[in-house]
Amino acid sequence: MKRSGFLASIGAVALTARAAAQVPEQPAVPINPNGTQQIARQLTIAVNVPLSGTLSAYGSQVVQGVKAAIDETNYLNAMTGTVFAVRPFDDQNSGPISEGNVSAAAADQTVIGIVGNLTPDVTIATLLQYQNSNFAVVVPTVHADQLTRLGYHNIYRLPTRDDIAGQLFASTIFRKQPSNFALAVTLDTPYGPDVASGFVQQAKSDHRSVDLVTLPLAAFDAAQAARAIVERSPDYLFLCGTLEQLGPLVPALASAGYNGLYGLSDGFYDQNTITQYGPQLGDAIVYGSLPPLNRIPSIFQQFTDLRREVPSITVCVAYGYAAAQILIQTAQRLTTFTRASLLTLLQMSGSLSTILGPYNFDTFGDPLIPNLYFFKISGTEFDYVRPAVQNGFIV
Repeated sequence: MKRSGFLASIGAVALTARAAAQVPEQPAVPINPNGTQQIARQLTIAVNVPLSGTLSAYGSQVVQGVKAAIDETNYLNAMTGTVFAVRPFDDQNSGPISEGNVSAAAADQTVIGIVGNLTPDVTIATLLQYQNSNFAVVVPTVHADQLTRLGYHNIYRLPTRDDIAGQLFASTIFRKQPSNFALAVTLDTPYGPDVASGFVQQAKSDHRSVDLVTLPLAAFDAAQAARAIVERSPDYLFLCGTLEQLGPLVPALASAGYNGLYGLSDGFYDQNTITQYGPQLGDAIVYGSLPPLNRIPSIFQQFTDLRREVPSITVCVAYGYAAAQILIQTAQRLTTFTRASLLTLLQMSGSLSTILGPYNFDTFGDPLIPNLYFFKISGTEFDYVRPAVQNGFIV
């Protein structure tokens, strides 16, 4: 997924029509060796994401990932008597509609958990309704710090939190860079400031000379900002934001005489970054959320099957797949098949294996061992460098 395009779309949708719940996809009924049908128990995973409007492509990708994980599970466990189904809901990127979807899901006794939502504001607006309905919710795309700082204990976030991402970049990449003075540069937008502050906090704890520059989006003048930055004589810049919003600063910095090194947040992990600014960025390092799946031997069969069902594996597809795996694996350990028992077991669960690697969660629902994946701009490509945390998952 192009995060820069995705984030630029947040807030652009203002739809108020009520969402119609879609009929759940019907799983195949298990067949006994003698050819007769088994009596199957159906467990349903609801997906609460935009399926219409500006963000519908991203929501549909999450649904594709969830469905692919369910199809794989049903194929491999056809003889167990339990089958899984997916029930998509269109939240239209609206808090009230999302809350209504939760009520509809709660009325379906087969629904044991939910994957959603897509954006921070809608997810946060729905948290109380999720809790009141006793749903375990696996959040596939929201990086915003606030999500897991509100005291809810039924939310499980898959991506690394923004401030932690900034810290990991500083401790993994910047720590090895020669630099006399560095700046983390961001705009006063929802995405970027938390990454920048995490970077600065970690770099200062490493006794590096760093500072934070927050530019006003409403009065952003790339040339003026570049001149002010260059006047401070930095030799390293960590740009925290999206390609669309912060990208114009790159040629402006070159014109102002900056010739130091760059680090980039995942808002720049987009092929258009290379197309538009590759020569000026040099061999900049950018981080992303998605590991190079083709370099993970332990998921070879899953990856092959997923590519067969969904040829274009985006971040949203992969995280939807992993979110479903977490709910499925937890449900498979249940003795009583209720959403309350699933939530209780997930709160006590140990490591869960997913296509994105093993997951454990802390008390607030963040990954216990968060990770990032670093790539270097090399010609016309992003070359994989390393993960933030070496765990033997990737070769």
